[in-house]
Amino acid sequence: MKKVLASILLLSATATVHAQGLMKSVGGGSSSSSDSQASADSFDDDRKYNFYVGADLQNTKLSISNSDSFSGLNSSSYDSKFWDVRAGYRLFKVVGVEVHYGVPDQDDGDPGRYKKRNYYGIFAVPTANVFDLFEIGFPVGYTNSGITVNGQTSAGTSAVVEKHLNSIAYGANLEIPVRVLWRALPDVRLTGGGMVYYQRSDAREYGFHFGLRYDFGFGSTAESAPAPSSDAAPADTSAPADATPAPADAAPAPADATAPK
Repeated sequence: MKKVLASILLLSATATVHAQGLMKSVGGGSSSSSDSQASADSFDDDRKYNFYVGADLQNTKLSISNSDSFSGLNSSSYDSKFWDVRAGYRLFKVVGVEVHYGVPDQDDGDPGRYKKRNYYGIFAVPTANVFDLFEIGFPVGYTNSGITVNGQTSAGTSAVVEKHLNSIAYGANLEIPVRVLWRALPDVRLTGGGMVYYQRSDAREYGFHFGLRYDFGFGSTAESAPAPSSDAAPADTSAPADATPAPADAAPAPADATAPK
């Protein structure tokens, strides 16, 4: 599992680097001031501390492959929904961290469905800003949840089984700032993507989601940049002026040496 996680992190980082490089190669040397302004309006990269909060409706599926691990439930698939509330902080421009908390959306009373009683997760999220139009992110982390499954056993009897799940989780997100459509709007983003929440030998839980994200922050990167010194420039320009008269003072020396006594 550690090797799989390391491979996912490497692929995620590589994907973000390629996306950033593609953006620069297409718009790099020929970018105009209007393009820079569009980037600043859509993505507030000049903020020193960047936070965000969001909520997504998760549509998930649980696929059981080992019935013994689920108290004899049939090896079948079960559907569910829940709300995923998240909060994040950008450690760097292309890497963020997120914490997630789940809120159940439905009961587990219907056969063939399951319920998320509780859910939380923590993720590292490599992110790339593509063409100043949207972001792609690759969350990789750990999830822990409790579920209640309403199904049938191999003998045909109904059964409600409670199970605890924890696993490495990973996925991909697409986030579009609404400022692309109208720059006067707040920094809200339309989000969507897919996620693998649980993957082990006994079962696999996966799904897709959509929702909203709001970005905010404070401070400015310009405040931390050192101000140029106003005293240094005159000192540099005056140095050549002092050095140029030196040859003129030395010129009369040969004339004095050749004068007759």
